[in-house]
Amino acid sequence: MALYKTHIKFNIFFLPLILIGILFFFKVSILHLIVFSLAFLYSTLFMNPDLDVANQIKLFSIRGMFTLPFRFYSVFFRHRGLSHNVLLGSITRILWLIGFLYLIFYFIDKPIINKKSLVKLLKNSYFIYGMFGIILADFCHLILDYKKK
Repeated sequence: MALYKTHIKFNIFFLPLILIGILFFFKVSILHLIVFSLAFLYSTLFMNPDLDVANQIKLFSIRGMFTLPFRFYSVFFRHRGLSHNVLLGSITRILWLIGFLYLIFYFIDKPIINKKSLVKLLKNSYFIYGMFGIILADFCHLILDYKKK
């Protein structure tokens, strides 16, 4: 299994190539590429498949603060289990993050997003590019993990 820094270097090295491929094949706007890149980088740095050990990261660090929503993730997911599945791992972390944000909004008593707004968000092209950024970053992470096995 590769180290955290190795995963970061690998993903960041391939990000420009991925962006060139997206531009060449899909002809998207710069804003879509920015959303994709930010989601890819966040997933690479703070929301990767190894969050099943997030409780072992020092809390009072930059990485620890950005992984704060996932401190209890390892209670429900064992290391190299479901979180290392190509599609299901990404979906579980995204749903976990959404659930964490939902709880925050619930406790500060702000209106929660309704069904109509949720459907509109899920159909939004920026949301879709963000999701693909997360999933592709996870895929690159998993390629390196299985290569090192």
